Formats: sequence, C-alpha cells, structure tokens
Amino acid sequence: MECTTRLLFHWKPTYSWFLVMANIFREIGSDEEIFKDERVLLPEYLPEVLPHRESQVKDIALSLKPAASGSRSENIIITGKPGTGKTSTVRFVLNQLSDYSSRVAPVYVNCWEFSTRHSILSKIASSLGEFVPRRGIATDEIFERILEVVKKERKMPIVALDEIDRLMVSQYGQDKVLYDLIRAGENYGSPIGVIGIANSPDFLSRADQRIRSSLAQRRMEFKNYSPAELKDILSSRARLAFFPNSLDKEVVPVCAAHAGKHGGDARLGIGVLWKAGKAAERESAKKVLVRHCKQAFEATEELVKEDHSEALKPIELDILELLKSHGELATGELYGLISKKHSETDRTVRNYITNLESLGFIEAEEKQNEGGRGKRRILRIAP
Repeated sequence: MECTTRLLFHWKPTYSWFLVMANIFREIGSDEEIFKDERVLLPEYLPEVLPHRESQVKDIALSLKPAASGSRSENIIITGKPGTGKTSTVRFVLNQLSDYSSRVAPVYVNCWEFSTRHSILSKIASSLGEFVPRRGIATDEIFERILEVVKKERKMPIVALDEIDRLMVSQYGQDKVLYDLIRAGENYGSPIGVIGIANSPDFLSRADQRIRSSLAQRRMEFKNYSPAELKDILSSRARLAFFPNSLDKEVVPVCAAHAGKHGGDARLGIGVLWKAGKAAERESAKKVLVRHCKQAFEATEELVKEDHSEALKPIELDILELLKSHGELATGELYGLISKKHSETDRTVRNYITNLESLGFIEAEEKQNEGGRGKRRILRIAP
C-alpha cells in the first residue's frame, strides 16, 4: 500500500496524458452548450405554471379552499390517462394551498411506493411531524397518533393518494385505509381531506359502498392533451432546459407529435426531449437535431409504464401476452385462455384485468353482440 501511494505521488504526467485530459474536459465543458437546466425535464420537476390546466387548478383549489379556514373540504377523484397532468396539477395546488394557509397540511402519497395501510398511515404521520418507528408499532396506533396531531395542531390534512386504484385490487386488499381517512371526521371529529388520482374512471366500482359514497364528492376527468397543447408544453420546458439556439426548430414539433401518437402523453414527450438532449450531449454536438429525437424514441417507448411493469404479477404478464398475440379478445375468451395456465376464478381474473386497464396497459370497448342482444367487452393492448 505504501509503495503504491509513493509511486502515485511521484508519478509525472506525460504530454500525451495532458492532451487526453484536455479533450475530456473540453467535451465535459461542451455540456453547457446544450443544457441550461436539464432538471426541468425530469419527472419530479414541478413547473411554476401549468399550461392548459388552468381551469383544473381553479376547480381543485375551490374544492379545497374551505380547508384553509378549518372547514371540511370536498373529497375529489381525479381520473385521466397517464401524462395528462393529474399529479403535477394536484401537487401544484397543494403547494399553493400550504403557502396560503398554515391550517392546511398537504400530504402526497404514491400508492405504488406506499401500498399498504400501515405504510400509507406511516407516511401521513411522518408528513405531519410525528415520528413513527419502522417496526414494532401497530397500524391502528399510527392512525391514533395522526388523529392526536390533527386535534392538537388544529390542522386539516389533505391527503393526495396517487395511483389510488392500486388499493382497490382485491389481491392487495388495502382499501380499508380509505375508510380510515374519509370517515375520520364523522367517527373521530378530525376531518381529513382526500384526493384520489387514478387512470381508470371506473375504478371506484370495485370499492365498498361506504367508501364510494364519501370519496367521490367531486369527480374530475383530465382529457388528453391536443397536439397544439403538447407543443406549448414542450416549448415552455425547452426554454428553461436548453440554451438559446441549442435546439433545431423541428425538435419540439417532432417530440410533440410523438407524444400525440401515444395518447397525448406530455410526460412521454418531455422524456423524449430530455433523452434527445442527452444523445446530443454524448456526441458533443452543438445542437439537438431531429435524428437525436429518433434515437430517443425507442428508449422512451415504455417511459410511462416502465415503473410499473416490474411489479406486475405473472398472471398479468400472461394476460398481456395473450392480448398481444390475439390482437383483441372478449373477456369470456380471455377467461377461457388464462384458465388453462392459472387456476383463478373469473372474478379474480377480472380484478387483474381492471388493474391492467387502470395502469394504461390495456383498453376495453363495449360492442353489441350479433343479433342485437346484449353487449360484450372487448380487450386489447392500449396504444
């Protein structure tokens, strides 16, 4: 060890070494010619303005405004396909509301990361400043601590449950936490507001009637962004992310068009724009070109789904494979095919199908049966 250290400190760099290092640092220095601030293209970034979601911001704010004065706010269910701005809009409003009033305690929970009653309540408690040990404490005790904090601090928690539809799938069985939250005011005198964010508009059909009636006091649907709206959104992000003249004029329209072909998914378009910039950066290019966008398309094709695909169960993966191979199947046909490999009831398979639909992997369409008697549900892979 001493010999190695001594050799290192006595080593004299050669002229060729200096040339190599100079080239490396020159390439690193060229990064600034592409990105001004690439953080604005990352998923966790929350913009100061939300183009084309102004009316949704206003509606959510009006529903939550009573909480600022200590009154009970409306529970809200927000649905829409991935990339329609649901999460960003809710986070934006919660930030604004907490700045407006110290009476409000906003809590954001992603139900893929926190998927059990225990973990969700622990997340809420810690957000309210209550320390919860990771082990050795009962779930009911955590809920009691939350209620104590709410009463003592006289605050109104507003809990945003993103991907709330995950809690409704029967094999997870964690929807009791919803009853805890929405009935806290009625049962314990400590009201808690809930915002549920989901992809599928019909996920509540699987909920208990007691939950369904109280949770959906107000429902909002986020429509897909139009091509023009996508272009506006990407343009606003590009101005913040890139230095002037570092983007070819066709880059934003190409990225917006790609996102438009994939259901108006702004998150996908922003991801493509970021990866195109990184591709140009790796080449030490002076400008992001359309060819860099095309390189990014394949890398971002599953951007929206990649976080969830690893969590899918084997039966869910088999359902996707069947739909890919057949193009489309009626639910009855799918039940018959899946039963050859999995010994599950039709009801359980239906729950898996609903979960895949809520995550945006598959889509369903009602079609009239031949002869006009009754309808059947056709399933296919979502575009």
